[in-house]
This record gives sequence, C-alpha cells and structure tokens, in this order.
Amino acid sequence: MRILYCQKLRFPNNSAHALHCALTAANFAASGAETFFFPGVPRNDARQRGFGLSAFFAGLGYPELPELLRLEVIGTTHKGFYGWMFRRRLRKAASGSGVCFASSVKEAGMALDLRESVRGLRVVFEMHHLISRLKEGGEAKKLYELEKRVFRNADLVIFNSATLEGNCRNYLPACRNSLVSPLGYNERTIRPARDPDAPEPSGAGGLINLAYVGSLQAGKGLENLILALPKLGDEFVLNVVGGVPERGLRALRQLVAELRLEVRVRFAGHLPQAEIAPRLADCDIFVIPMDTEKDFFAPMKMYEALGFALPIVATPMPSLRKELADGENALFAAGCAPADLADAVRRLAADPDLRGKMRRNNFAAARRLSSGRRAEKLLELFRAISG
Repeated sequence: MRILYCQKLRFPNNSAHALHCALTAANFAASGAETFFFPGVPRNDARQRGFGLSAFFAGLGYPELPELLRLEVIGTTHKGFYGWMFRRRLRKAASGSGVCFASSVKEAGMALDLRESVRGLRVVFEMHHLISRLKEGGEAKKLYELEKRVFRNADLVIFNSATLEGNCRNYLPACRNSLVSPLGYNERTIRPARDPDAPEPSGAGGLINLAYVGSLQAGKGLENLILALPKLGDEFVLNVVGGVPERGLRALRQLVAELRLEVRVRFAGHLPQAEIAPRLADCDIFVIPMDTEKDFFAPMKMYEALGFALPIVATPMPSLRKELADGENALFAAGCAPADLADAVRRLAADPDLRGKMRRNNFAAARRLSSGRRAEKLLELFRAISG
C-alpha cells in the first residue's frame, strides 16, 4: 500500500492539525504502508536533513522514524515557493498507484486533479470541518463549490465525528463512500495520569486541581473557565497547559491579574505531548469549556482526556454530547457561562465516587480510540477501495 499524504504543512508548527497530520502519517508507515509526507522546513534545517523535524516526530512518540515513512523535506517556508515545490514533489511521488490522502478540501481538490493523470490513484478526503461555513462572501462560495466537487468525486470521505456528518447531510451531495472515524488520541505519549482503580480523594481539606489542555484561541472557552474560579472556593486551582497563540496567552494572563487569581491559575505554556501526563498526575477534573457556534468537529482534547483516564466537566456542545455520556464519561454543564461551569465543577468535586467511576469508564473507552488502531482500520479500508 502506497500513501501520498496530500497536505501542505510548514514547520515549525505546533498546531493541532499539524500534530494530527504528522502522527497519522507516521502511524500509516508504522502499520505497513509506504507513506510520503511533504513538510516545508527552514532552509537551515533542510541542510541538517530535517533535524528539527526529527525532534518534532520524537515528541509524538517516534524517536526513530518508521522505516516506511518517506519524508520529502522541502527546504523553504515561503508560502508560494513551498506550494510550487509541494505540487512538483507530489506529482513525482504519484508515479505509481496508491491512495492520495488529504486532510483539507483544497488539497483534496488538488488530489482529484492529480488522479486524472495517474491511473489507479484513489482519493481519500479526511474532513475536519465545513470550511465554507467558516468563511464569508466570495471565498465561502468558492469553497462550497470545491466541497461539492470533492464529495461527488472522492473515492472515500472520512468524517471525524457524527456531528460533522450530520451537518453535511442536505448541505453537500452524497459521497461515493463515507464513514465516521473519530480522530482518537496518541497512545504513544498519552497514558493514564494516575491509576484508574486508585481511590479518589474526598476533596475535603485539600486542593482540587482542575486542568485545561489545548490552544488558547477564542471559542475554546478558557476565559469562561477562569471567570468561573471566583465562584468556587479558594481550594480550586486551575492548571493551564498551552501557549498558542501567544496573544491569547497574554490576554489570559492579564485577565488572571485583573481578577487577582495569580495564586490559583498556573500557566505551564506549550509542552510536548510526552510531558503533559506527568503534569496531570494530581489532576482531579479535566475541563472542556468549549463555547462556539462553529461546532462542526469533535475536539482532539476530548479524546486525550479519555486517554488520560480523567473525570471530565464539559459544556453541552453537540459534538461532545454525541461522544460522551453524561454521568458516565463526563458531567455536562447546563450551559457555557462561567456560572454553569462553576456549578458543574463543584458538583463533580463533591462526588468522589462519580469521579472514580468516570476514571474507570474513560480508561475503558480509550482502549478503542487510539490513533494507532485508527490508522490500521483506515488502511484496511484503503486496500478495499484500491481493489
């Protein structure tokens, strides 16, 4: 099996999408598929044969790259030149049959163009969101036409959540073939933060550690979680892992200072995946405070929370409700407001039996949601559509 990972990515890059794409490519190769990946890196790093990129993969749990991973390093991060080189390298690698795997609709359109001249090439589109609904005006119309073209012509469309599949129904044409395949978590770096069978502390007389892990962009809801802290007792402290974007971190630090919560909010900054689990060893509750109208996806941090086997408080986003059972995997807040988050956190903190049940349930759920298993299952399907 030959995989052409048709995704333009320039490094250094710590976005969730870059982490997902690089991990998926490595997992395909580790599962037995010759996988071509085309990262753009600074010219100095290219001269060192992608040393920085090797460190990036090591942070994903691959200190040694899989034998079948073909890193076609492009020594530039200039957008235009990198794009030209990317197309050239992709076409050269597509000299034989295989699967062109795209994680964004523009690259999926590029893969369809390539399929017209390469006999036996199959096109798979991994859909993360409805990009046409995230844009406006003429750009939204162009993207909508491209989404329709990809849905009509791709050999397979993979939705990362049932919510996303439902939002595409009656909005885009029917696909030739499709399936829902949750993104999962990286089992190479994410493991239970503590023994899921260990008894839960009562919470009386000690600190109650809350954790947020993820980006600091608007819509993630971290601001609401910080605003919820004054509504909770001084024993509640919040540990924030994440530092991107930097302007978001500055704004949140300012908010913490204005609320005089410096002692109760701890910013760890961006950490490699392998360093997160030790930070969560004392975590009592993992909070997913999403607050966005653009709910077209299942957040990767939800799967990571399951991989850490942590009790969860979450806002009632449709994508979260479809994946997590209330009272079993998570306790859902009534809404996204700070008062709603504070109420849910307080209730879960006061119930050690419920927290213990959630740890055990999430540990069990995580066993079927690893990114490695996902890659193996997708490769089986790729072989089927390739005949």
